Amino acid sequence: MTVFVKRAEASNVRFPNDTGSDLAQYEFAVVGPYAAVADEVITAAATGSLYVQEGIHIETSDLVTGEDTFDTEGQEVYWDSTGQEFSDTETAGYYLVGYLIEARDSDGVIVFEKLRYAELITS
Repeated sequence: MTVFVKRAEASNVRFPNDTGSDLAQYEFAVVGPYAAVADEVITAAATGSLYVQEGIHIETSDLVTGEDTFDTEGQEVYWDSTGQEFSDTETAGYYLVGYLIEARDSDGVIVFEKLRYAELITS
């Protein structure tokens, strides 16, 4: 699942891809503790460059059907790593990965500000 980085600082980290799958360049994923965007193609278990800094603006239309209202700026954005989609619904097993800065538009696109660390929702 590819996202578009609207704004980012020019820093990243090298970290092992522990997702169990290959990551395409600009693919969003939770890698280790990070809410991350791959800076390059990173094969499963390989170490690669990831954008992890807080404050990156992410634009995406990959939203969980039925959990895609996204109508209030500042609301939480969750990541369903199984379906590789974003949600506006707090659900056990999802990760809190950011906060909405532009509500869903008529094309189904949202913009959110990414957190550095993903927070697993446990209940």
